[in-house]
Amino acid sequence: MIQNYLTFTVAEHVYAINVSSVLEVLNFKVSTSVPCALPYIEGLIYSREQGITVVNLRKMFNLPEHEADKRTKIIVVEVQVPTDEVTNHIVLYGLVADSVQDVIQIYEETRIADAECLIPKEFISFVLNYEDKPLFVLDFNKLFEEPKTVNLEENLALVNM
Repeated sequence: MIQNYLTFTVAEHVYAINVSSVLEVLNFKVSTSVPCALPYIEGLIYSREQGITVVNLRKMFNLPEHEADKRTKIIVVEVQVPTDEVTNHIVLYGLVADSVQDVIQIYEETRIADAECLIPKEFISFVLNYEDKPLFVLDFNKLFEEPKTVNLEENLALVNM
């Protein structure tokens, strides 16, 4: 089956996301910081009268910092985040990429078993062979899961056993 993917780079590796989740690609712009946000949340920007949470993928994956330049882009994506009230709540995220490359068509049958990657494998849905190089397709469900909270009482009970 052929699927369309937007390819982009972060720390010289090529990643991809299904174009069905992409709303737009913006030139990098400075965001408004959010107090007490997670370290990889750059802040908020507005586009088309909607707030977008900007996520620095380099910070999220503990990669070396990279100063934004004219090639740096923000990929705006729609993510379904179920809440207690709404099962199909949509949140907009802006992924900071070193560069955006192209929209490509790929046969998902060209998956490869494994390849060396800079980010944790849990965030990768699968790896494709594209132009004789690995192409890492990100898993949105894992990428935007709520951070896990630690239950201290439960952990103390385990330690005291």
